[in-house]
Amino acid sequence: MTSARALLRRGVPVVVSAVALALLFALVDAGAVLRTLSLDAVLVLVPAFAAYGGLTLLLEAHSILRLVRDRPPALSAWGAARAKSASYLLGTLHYALGAGALAVLLRRLSGLPLGRAAGVVLAISAADLLVLLALTAIAAGVLGLEIPAAQALGAALVLFAAGLSLLRAPFPLGPLEPLRGLAFLEALRSASPRALAELLALRALFAGTFVALAGTAFAAFDLSPGPARLVAGMMVVAGVAALPIAVAGLGTGQAAFLVAFRGVAEPETLLALSLVLSAGMIALRVGMGLLFAREYAREAAAEWREGLR
Repeated sequence: MTSARALLRRGVPVVVSAVALALLFALVDAGAVLRTLSLDAVLVLVPAFAAYGGLTLLLEAHSILRLVRDRPPALSAWGAARAKSASYLLGTLHYALGAGALAVLLRRLSGLPLGRAAGVVLAISAADLLVLLALTAIAAGVLGLEIPAAQALGAALVLFAAGLSLLRAPFPLGPLEPLRGLAFLEALRSASPRALAELLALRALFAGTFVALAGTAFAAFDLSPGPARLVAGMMVVAGVAALPIAVAGLGTGQAAFLVAFRGVAEPETLLALSLVLSAGMIALRVGMGLLFAREYAREAAAEWREGLR
């Protein structure tokens, strides 16, 4: 039964990606998508992806270091970067596998209990979500999007801030107090205000590099959606692609891209651009994992699978 569940868990994202891509290609002119692909555009994006990979790996490493106090020498910026590279390699297969792998490696490098190491990963993901919501809300306001969308984003930001405030409140929470004491909430609960502010700044820079990469891709295809539309659209695409229901966001990310940038170009052009971005991102992350942390990935995957039994 356990193996059947594991097979189902691994197989569903593959099926979702395959079905989503098949539906998208059925709705557009597949030949036009292929004709839109340009070697010149790819050559422009190769150095852009290389710069993006180096900068984001640096930001990822320092995000981890901000949340681990009294860290041992093994958890250097280079060690954190290698751990993140390993998680990229596994996260390409499934988001949860990548997050779990990073927690396992942080436990090994830092000596933290697994629950607290997972809390570091959770805190970074929470900061990413906050930045995503904030940037989308700002861009939506600039674009004058419908009020319900802005209200939903505002409500999410308020709920997030309220939850963080309760988690760090200097008074007992009554029946909720045991929840606050859970190990995986330790990083969010105990990090200093300065560390949290620095983490948010790092994650904002991370989001900015992603938007800049997308802007370069649009320029390579001779398109210009405008700064606010670019930010809002790419935050939506990032949120959908991060959902652990498809392989590396393939298919679901393309569908979100076509909706977010509808009217900027023909659907065939947008689909081609989105596929180039996704393919480049997958190649970059797999390459970083193989280059920097292949043995880390093997060890993390083995430990993570053992922990799930």
